[in-house]
Amino acid sequence: MYAKCDSLMDSQKLFDEMHERDLCSWNVLISGYAKMGLLQEAKSLFDKMPERDNFSWTAMISGYVRHDRPNEALELFRMMKRRDNSKSNKFTVSSALAASAAVPCLRIGKEIHGYIMRTGLDSDEVVWSALSDMYGKCGSIEEARHIFDMMADRDIVTWTAMIDRYFQDGRRKEGFDLFADLLRSGIRPNDFTFSGVLNACADQTSEELGKKVHGYMTRVGFDPYSFAASALVHMYSKCGNMVSAERVFKETPKPDLFSWTSLIAGYAQNGQPDEAIRYFELLD
Repeated sequence: MYAKCDSLMDSQKLFDEMHERDLCSWNVLISGYAKMGLLQEAKSLFDKMPERDNFSWTAMISGYVRHDRPNEALELFRMMKRRDNSKSNKFTVSSALAASAAVPCLRIGKEIHGYIMRTGLDSDEVVWSALSDMYGKCGSIEEARHIFDMMADRDIVTWTAMIDRYFQDGRRKEGFDLFADLLRSGIRPNDFTFSGVLNACADQTSEELGKKVHGYMTRVGFDPYSFAASALVHMYSKCGNMVSAERVFKETPKPDLFSWTSLIAGYAQNGQPDEAIRYFELLD
């Protein structure tokens, strides 16, 4: 971080010494400040710019989103739309959608969706993914799924986000059904996917399904260092299968705190207090 700050200060010094500053030099400095979270400095430069392009607006809007200031991001997006010579691109509107999701505000998200349709930015998968994410985080699961189904090219991040939305909304059957669709699609789940599905199995103590997921993970080969291993320990513990929970725990090279806690709680809740105490004493 300090190296980046030094580099940014050097860039600022060079910028101050320039007799003529082109648009690129303004953008580089604004983007650097915004990424570092120095938003006051970034906005001060932004306000002084003689001209702005898509990159200028997007750097500021995404900076506000990245550093948890979504309302300011949305205000800047509104300002940009009021400028006749300002045109959004897929990154600008995706950042604006992320801001509306962070608030969260479905009404604003829908307004941005309408703007996207009017400006012809609805042909890009990045935008579709941001739309689905916005609707999901704003609680409109059906609309999120509608957008998801319309996407021609879905990556594993998009699949996992949609599956998790169902689980978070308590619609586990639909989440499990979509996970089955994912497996049939040929796209390989990642650790986040496995973790979400296993936690859903734990929540409804569905050991049979959890075992199937574990079997699939074993067949495709999963990283025993990953947090998916912790989710396995949690699932077996919640389902009362302490033999399997302990086996997975012991096969994990470096169990994290969540694995330790799940195992200890599992023994305590399943009538094995001595084992719970033994593992608690082993916990550093």
